[in-house]
Amino acid sequence: MGYETTGIIFNTQKFSIHDGDGMRTLIFMKGCPLRCLWCSNPESQNPQVEIMDVKSNCIGCGKCMTLCENHAVKEGTFDIDREVCTRCGVCAEKCYANAKKLTGKQVTVREMMKLIEKDRIFYTNSGGGVTIGGGEPLMQREFVETLLQTCRNSNIHTAIETCGYGEWDEVKGVFEAADQIFFDLKAMDSQLHRKLTGVGNERILQNASRLAALARTDKDLIFRIPLVPGCNDSLENVEQTGSFVSSLEGNGGRISIEILPYHNLGENKYRWLSRDYPLPKLEKPSKEKVEEYKELLRKNCRHVI
Repeated sequence: MGYETTGIIFNTQKFSIHDGDGMRTLIFMKGCPLRCLWCSNPESQNPQVEIMDVKSNCIGCGKCMTLCENHAVKEGTFDIDREVCTRCGVCAEKCYANAKKLTGKQVTVREMMKLIEKDRIFYTNSGGGVTIGGGEPLMQREFVETLLQTCRNSNIHTAIETCGYGEWDEVKGVFEAADQIFFDLKAMDSQLHRKLTGVGNERILQNASRLAALARTDKDLIFRIPLVPGCNDSLENVEQTGSFVSSLEGNGGRISIEILPYHNLGENKYRWLSRDYPLPKLEKPSKEKVEEYKELLRKNCRHVI
């Protein structure tokens, strides 16, 4: 592992005040083992490069169709035939209307550190740093672990956002290299978890328990409940999640829990990828309900954000 270790990202966001302390640079990794029905970044799921087709930007020039050697762009509509498209990216590179967008690019740790170092003064003044999310960082663990460790060696605070799915011996190094860990708990019942995400939660809960031991030293461990109406917003699930986190607090670690209310800001992205949005017309939970569940969590958990 070193500066030339490569990974595939699909976005970076500078000057963020979310997902960690202070002002941060967010790095979004491509690829995820889960398929959450409410995923707001569907372009993160596939580990390969993809083409987004933003119809509202199209001016009908037909350049994409002319350039495509595989004839994957349909005449008249300029839709992408996903079965024919090889994701070469030529249409996106030449589309000056930004209707065809390439999502995903390979980068090295060296390249990312150049980007990160430009904002060191903002991290220092605000107590911020770098947060790696996705997608799922654990799917590109060699790149992520190297980048996190390089940041820490440079005295830059690090954080990751994770679903926690992975073999412990393989992903432990990523957890150890992060100062702050945001860990999703989507559903406590494994069958429900599988229905909502495509995988069971046994491995996730085991890793959460192991992480609690790491949090006893120099780490902040923040568990998150993505509260999605009609999916995991039952009183029973929230109570069980609170009880689980409470049992981990007994280890004496810096552990907290927060609720992330559902939003549909990623809905358009499904159309751009020629997919159907799994939860159409779903309303976000009310502020009253979120506060009610926070009060419920406070009965068990010491630190509710």
